[in-house]
Amino acid sequence: MRYCRQGIPFVVWMLVGVWTMVACQEPTEHGGKTPLVQVEDQYLYAEDVAKVLPFGLSAADSAAFMKDYLRKWAEEQTLYKQAERNVTNNERINQLVEEYRRSLILNDYEKLLIQQQMSEVLPEEDLQRYYDGHKEFFVLDEAVVKGVFLKVPVGSPDLKELKKWYKDNSEATLEKLDKYAFRHAVIYEYFYDQWLPISELEGKVIVNLEELSASFEKQRNIEIEDEAYCYLLHVEEYKLKGEVKPYDLARYEIVDLLSNAHRVEFMQKVKGDLYNKALDRGRIIYY
Repeated sequence: MRYCRQGIPFVVWMLVGVWTMVACQEPTEHGGKTPLVQVEDQYLYAEDVAKVLPFGLSAADSAAFMKDYLRKWAEEQTLYKQAERNVTNNERINQLVEEYRRSLILNDYEKLLIQQQMSEVLPEEDLQRYYDGHKEFFVLDEAVVKGVFLKVPVGSPDLKELKKWYKDNSEATLEKLDKYAFRHAVIYEYFYDQWLPISELEGKVIVNLEELSASFEKQRNIEIEDEAYCYLLHVEEYKLKGEVKPYDLARYEIVDLLSNAHRVEFMQKVKGDLYNKALDRGRIIYY
């Protein structure tokens, strides 16, 4: 797409030229912007339209987009002007606008106060204490596992060795596994250090892992082959659906819960302090 000065697409300047030729009116101050359409006292400017013009369109598509955009803008402005003349309950509308404005200002100010004065770092012992006292709130809705998963072509070299390595999480063996997976694996997922929901493995293995999860106690290693691939899953640790979430998973929820509680407590204190100061200074008067 061709661009002209101020980064405005060439097709926009073409329309500016057309607008200039057909426009015949008293000069209006536009603050350096280039008007494209006028509806009574409202203007649509080329600089604003350039921001919404999709990138990469052909000249013909750009012209079609512009024509449609300008028409819709003009229709909306025309409808708005007609509504202004016919809707007479401006007091109610002004009140709603003011309430919305107040809400936006208060919301931004609360965010600013929290960012400036409230630490979001929660002591780990507080998180652990909350977890220990509220485990009934943290229940798994699906099984989670720690371990390793590989998908390799059935013709891969040293497949027998690989079937030994993937069951062993020793540092030396894992190094061999990493090197092998880098060369031959189609999929290699290492999650000894984090809990992985079983659903994230579904679709990568040609069996229903949710059904197999009930047998993880007896069968920690799953090996499946089809005509093309060998699938290897080692389950080092697991938790079943309906069990209490491990602390590592529940921790994120606890941080949100406690942070929200601290924010509410903090803002209540801020409001109370401001109220008392205003009351002491006579800025609040009860009749």
